Amino acid sequence: MANIRCPRCGSSRIVPVGQNDKFILYGFGGTAVLFGGGFFFPLLWAFIPAWWFIDLLFYLRRPLAACEECNHMWDPRSRSS
Repeated sequence: MANIRCPRCGSSRIVPVGQNDKFILYGFGGTAVLFGGGFFFPLLWAFIPAWWFIDLLFYLRRPLAACEECNHMWDPRSRSS
């Protein structure tokens, strides 16, 4: 992550970090909802692989930045860090 400094300590030792908690919550939660709804509307089962793909793309395209010095995490695209 070029030319990004930590907003808390000013260090330049920044690494990209995925949003694992949201990936797991939305991935499993959405799958459970679609699976449960599939008992009433079987067509919903066809949307489960699409949901997994969309959730994976969200995980890969929205990384957070983390400082290796002070362990602060933030979204590098937001202006108010």
